[in-house]
Amino acid sequence: MILKARYRGGHGGGLPLDLIGHFIAPYLIRPKGEISMDSHRCNLCGKCQMLCRRHAIYINRKRRIWTIYPNRCDLCLNCVSHCPKKALDVSK
Repeated sequence: MILKARYRGGHGGGLPLDLIGHFIAPYLIRPKGEISMDSHRCNLCGKCQMLCRRHAIYINRKRRIWTIYPNRCDLCLNCVSHCPKKALDVSK
C-alpha cells in the first residue's frame, strides 16, 4: 500500500485522517506508570544514567544507591530497553 499525503490549499490541507489514525497515533501514546528497578539484578553499571536524556537517573556507586527523579522522567524507555541486566521495568 502506497500512502500519499494530500495537499489542499488553505485551511483544509494536511494529512488524511486515516493516515494519522493508523500510523502516527500509536507513536503519540505514552506508556503510563513509572520506572522501577530490581536491586538484585542491577550491577550499577551506569548505562541507564548515561542514556537518560532528561537526567532523571542518578547512580552513586560508592554508596550503592540508584535514584530516579519521576518529575524529570518522560518515560522514553531508553533506560529500560538498553539495560544489560534487564533490571529496569515500567510499573503501573
